[in-house]
Amino acid sequence: MTSVHSMLSSQSTCGHNMEGRDAPDPAFLARDMLETQAPPAPTVAGLARPPSGVSDAPDRPQVEWAGVGRDRQGGGAAFGLPRAVWVLAVVGFLIAVGFGVMSPVLPVYVRLFGVSSFLVGLVLSVFAAVRLVSNPAAGRLLRQLGPRRTVIGGCLLIALTTFLMGTANSYAAILLWRGLSGVGSACYGVGSLALLFSVVPPHLRGRSNALTGGGFVVGGMAGPALGGLVSQISLHAPFYFYSATLLASAVVVGLLIPSVRPAAGADRSPVPLKQFWRDRRFVAALAVNFAQAWQSMGVRALLVPLFVVETLGLTTAATGWAFTIAAVVQFACLAPAGWASDRFGRRPLLLFGLPLMALVSPALTAGHSYPLLVGLLGLYSVGAAATGSSAQALLADTVPATAGTALAAYQMASDSGLILGPLVAGALVDVVPRVWAWAVGSVLLLVASGLVFTCGPRAVPTEGRRAG
Repeated sequence: MTSVHSMLSSQSTCGHNMEGRDAPDPAFLARDMLETQAPPAPTVAGLARPPSGVSDAPDRPQVEWAGVGRDRQGGGAAFGLPRAVWVLAVVGFLIAVGFGVMSPVLPVYVRLFGVSSFLVGLVLSVFAAVRLVSNPAAGRLLRQLGPRRTVIGGCLLIALTTFLMGTANSYAAILLWRGLSGVGSACYGVGSLALLFSVVPPHLRGRSNALTGGGFVVGGMAGPALGGLVSQISLHAPFYFYSATLLASAVVVGLLIPSVRPAAGADRSPVPLKQFWRDRRFVAALAVNFAQAWQSMGVRALLVPLFVVETLGLTTAATGWAFTIAAVVQFACLAPAGWASDRFGRRPLLLFGLPLMALVSPALTAGHSYPLLVGLLGLYSVGAAATGSSAQALLADTVPATAGTALAAYQMASDSGLILGPLVAGALVDVVPRVWAWAVGSVLLLVASGLVFTCGPRAVPTEGRRAG
């Protein structure tokens, strides 16, 4: 399920009034951000400098966020969250369902062209590789188009290339279209982060991230089950289905999320990426994203299926059930984890989730019991829920929504872990016991924990106690 969430960074949105009601400003801070409530901290090149004892509370000027109000950001809030958050959760669900229908068919479909297993794997890898190198360009595009249009453009590009994959008549065509999908994925990932950050106030970021992540998780559970039915029509049908869900997501965003415009007097100058490296929270957020992608989306997705089939002697269906149960556990924990992140701060949740995943990982394939594996995967998911709800919120506390290069760097950290994790783990299991492959990822998770620990004493996000 986690791997679904990674590759799904690529959906988007298109639809009604793509040009927005007014000409969009390149700098685009959400029109939510209207009135400064506190004087800004000293700045360097437009970046709020964290205080000497860096904490995980937002240190940027506190503002009134229109996304929480009824008449701002295109509509009222539901359950205390801006409407845009619910829209992004629905989009995540639609994309996850579509991807879940298409992804199991993709290797079989590519195999029909008579290519080797290596070339099949190349199609699966080219998406993440192209997305990795496209992230910086997506960050620059974000400043030109704004988050809504960047998300819409990314989604439309993936919809088009996925449809063309279904009509491809050669291996080269499939490889080309799948690679170009990675460009769309980069645009969607950076744009959706900026959109989410621009409409959500600090004290709701944990819950907002939990809700949008929950949309991906639920869609990821439903997709493979529905995929079995769709693939019975033909092996081309899943590609058309996924393309349709991407278009539907575009329409949803186009209709329900209006263009965001910068506040009057907002700082429109780009912030160099090097400025963010001075903030320990930014470094910690990147380390967490890299380590979690390495272990969850890479190593776990590789080693658990092999363990179930080769060591336990079970079918691939057993692997699917194990991951489904783990996804249910993760979904159940997302809402409490998001609330706790907003109530008690990002740091405590990260210092709980990261070590938990690091300790559980080596035990996942150490035993010879399927029920034990399922139980440990569930425990791992508890840590993943705590980490996922707070890592992105920590990033939002650190960088403004206009910092396209910083958001792209965050996405690149995840892509790097997703690409390198399986490669290193696969190389290790060929020469040493499987536990050593897990151990490398566990070390990375613990290193990320250490970086989070250096972010200073626990601090509650602004208005966190009042919102609790």
